[in-house]
Amino acid sequence: MDIRLWKQIANVAEKRNPGEKDIIRRCHPNQQPGLDLLARERIRLRVEQQARERLANTAALSPEKHPSPVPDFQVTELDDGSFKIQGTFNTTEYETSRQEVKFKLNDICPGLFSFHLSRTSYQPNQLGADCETSSFSFEVMVELSLENMSSCSVCSEDSYRKPTAVWASINTQKIVLEPFSPGQWKSAKMPLVSPPSELQQMKIPCVLWINFSRTYGEMNAQMQFVSLYVNQLNCDVTFHFDTAEKDESIGGHVNILSVRSSVFAAMFQSGMQETNTRKVCIKNIKPDIFKQLLHYIYSGQTSSKLSEENAQPLFVAADMYDVDDLKYECVRFLLSCITLENAINLMAWAHVHSIDSLKEATLIS
Repeated sequence: MDIRLWKQIANVAEKRNPGEKDIIRRCHPNQQPGLDLLARERIRLRVEQQARERLANTAALSPEKHPSPVPDFQVTELDDGSFKIQGTFNTTEYETSRQEVKFKLNDICPGLFSFHLSRTSYQPNQLGADCETSSFSFEVMVELSLENMSSCSVCSEDSYRKPTAVWASINTQKIVLEPFSPGQWKSAKMPLVSPPSELQQMKIPCVLWINFSRTYGEMNAQMQFVSLYVNQLNCDVTFHFDTAEKDESIGGHVNILSVRSSVFAAMFQSGMQETNTRKVCIKNIKPDIFKQLLHYIYSGQTSSKLSEENAQPLFVAADMYDVDDLKYECVRFLLSCITLENAINLMAWAHVHSIDSLKEATLIS
């Protein structure tokens, strides 16, 4: 290399920070410095220096002077009795940050719950690919925890539900929270990659799910209701089938059926013929499908597992008698059964019954 050109580079180096001077000094006067390497090192050093300065400027300040915005979380009770708690944590640029959100569920699952996100120190993620594209990311360690702040005596009572599974997701990554003491759950620390522009005010969207067990009282009550139907005890209405090859009937209970189905409620309370005779003729539904419908009304589950053979007629029966939760179960099962062989038939059936989610799923299968 021309010694005059090297002197020009050396003069420029005097204006660089110490790290950049070292890069140039490592290049021999007879060896041309790698300009791409120099540019990447300059970017890396600048980003690290800015991060250090930001931490140094705020480390002496108390958290009260730079409080994080209060996280806003929404609680939703799902059809299966579990709960979905969704919102966003807003962490600050401190090396260690802890956010808390408190929420209540319902009377069956009592108490005040406290959900925490802890963010620990971060370090630059210096991947070669990042250097070439002039983009650096930082790796942040996060940890989730949940605590039932109710007294232990309340948590241990059999009349209240207890969480059986707790898990969360951040950026579609599933995180399991394991129990470590009564009423407390915690996740393992996990890395979360963030661009340096988001370090000062980092938003972390999070979804928490809590699944609860049924209490002894709930299970006992359900068994007693099912026993009324299975053993045909104290029935006050009888269903007959016009599609049956032989005379076949099944009994039911007007009050229970009316609570679970608006169609049955209208049938037994609007002065129709069935109100007086307490005899109902079932048309266009096979006896075994209607019995499955009644079993679901009493117990919340069918007497046999859903299959590709019974899911569609069960949906039709549930739609006819306005049993929405059974309709949901049938659609969810059919979504898991889509194949190349049955996609066209399922799409046509879904179109007839206006099931958009199933129809769309068959189109992209």
